[in-house]
Amino acid sequence: MIALLDLQQTLHAFAACNDDDAVHACFAWVHATEGDLLQARFWLPADEDAAFDDDGDVPAEARALGLSSCLEPATFADVLDVQKRQQPLSTLADYARALAYYAEYDAFQQVDGIDEALGEAGEDAWAAARDADVGAGIFASFDLVLIACPEAQVKAVAQRVAHLLEIPLGEALPRCRGLPLMLGEALDRKRAQAIKDDFAAIDATLQVRGFKPFPWMDAPRLR
Repeated sequence: MIALLDLQQTLHAFAACNDDDAVHACFAWVHATEGDLLQARFWLPADEDAAFDDDGDVPAEARALGLSSCLEPATFADVLDVQKRQQPLSTLADYARALAYYAEYDAFQQVDGIDEALGEAGEDAWAAARDADVGAGIFASFDLVLIACPEAQVKAVAQRVAHLLEIPLGEALPRCRGLPLMLGEALDRKRAQAIKDDFAAIDATLQVRGFKPFPWMDAPRLR
């Protein structure tokens, strides 16, 4: 059975992936109905056998729903990522225009006012996004700060800090006594969860700040 999604649900499906590798593993193709992408319906088949028939065409069941081949998942994700780098607080309509432009011209849409040399928004735009808990990419990201650890566990915590930050133990020890200590910025969900679990095992307390992919979403959380 084909599960149809609207554009927002499709963006959320991509945002639910951990990284680009997960996009490749989860989706074989992006099919969509014709017309305004804000009104379109999308299908994200999980494998090539579902995405195309033996002749390499969109399956008859999908065609009956008005679906046709849209973009490869990696390209779809790249369009979202480029749009976000140029305009971090892009709206759903902004993403729809960027996708439509790429589908028509096979090129990324240029957003007026960005730093053309860098191809991305300026510092003020990124600061506004951060204030809104919006991260830099199209996947959830996390900042981790060590804020407390039991005195009896300081050495054990310092060992983990030394390994994580790739610094000598002798440098990690005073840092662990002079909290707070940043342990990682813009970490993907899997990496952030692994670090949080590792430090929780020795009763160290981390402050977690989650950054959402799109401004209309809730800020992500770790377990």
